[in-house]
Formats: sequence, C-alpha cells, structure tokens
Amino acid sequence: MHGALGLLEEIRDKHHPDIENIEEVRIETGPVAFTAAGNKAPKIGREIKFSLWFLASLALIEDNVGLDKFVDEKLHNQRVVDLRKKIDAHLVPELGFGARVVVRMKDGTEYKGFKRKQKGHPQNPLTSEELESKFRNCAQMAITKQKAELLIEKIRSLEKIGDISEIMTLTH
Repeated sequence: MHGALGLLEEIRDKHHPDIENIEEVRIETGPVAFTAAGNKAPKIGREIKFSLWFLASLALIEDNVGLDKFVDEKLHNQRVVDLRKKIDAHLVPELGFGARVVVRMKDGTEYKGFKRKQKGHPQNPLTSEELESKFRNCAQMAITKQKAELLIEKIRSLEKIGDISEIMTLTH
C-alpha cells in the first residue's frame, strides 16, 4: 500500500496530473499491502485507511495522505469518489513489498512508477525529514504543534535526557 501511495505522490508532485483528465490508474502491489488495504467500499471515514482505492485517490488529489484524511467528508467527496472508480488494483504476489503504478490520462499520456521496496523499508529508509514529517502529521491529531516540535527536539537529543518524564509530559 505505502509503495503504491508513494509512487502516486511522486507522480502527483512531478507531473501535476489534472484529476478530471485521468482515464485510469492501474496499481499492482504485493500481498501485504493488498490484504491490509483490500476494502474496495469503506462505509465510514476511518475505514479509508483500509482501502487502496481510496488511498490512491487521496494520494493523487491531496497534499498528503495522513490520519486527518480518514474522515466521512473525504469518503463522500465527489472528486475522490469519481477518481476511485477509475482505479484498477491487482495483487501481484511476486512484488512482495513493491509496487507498480500507471496513471493514464485521457490524451494517452502515461505516468509510470515502480519500486521494489517501499519507502520506510530497511533497504529504502526514510530520511530524518520524512520521519519527522510523518510524526508531525500523526501527532497533530493528539497534541499541539508546539509540543510536537518539542518532542522532536527531545528525541533528537535522547541521550541527554535525564528523566523520561521530560518526554512523557509532552505527549498529552
């Protein structure tokens, strides 16, 4: 799932495809992603995270696919729903944790991507900046931006922390 989403985000950021002019999105992914996100028709917003079809739509439409996107509003957003219907996803067991995507536009232009190992895999690790960005995206649902930044700073210098309560008090 993350491999395909990362590829679609790269296509979005590099080519800026006009969503209304997308003819089809083809996704091939391995068994872990396909099993974890095999829900084609989520009923409530929280189920979006288990739908490769919705996640792929969000990856092409939104700036990021974070926890704040798993809401009923996105589930019923007409642009997201329309694009979801154009997504053709398939399980390809030999891809393992990899993914292959093709975004085909109505004029025939194709944007393609392939990754053998998804971002975050030990053989394709996240940069510190990417990890911090993911943390900020998740933390915004539970703590203030200021506390999140303080937590990042504390964790960067974890070896200097004398008492874990310095970190724990920032988590609520």
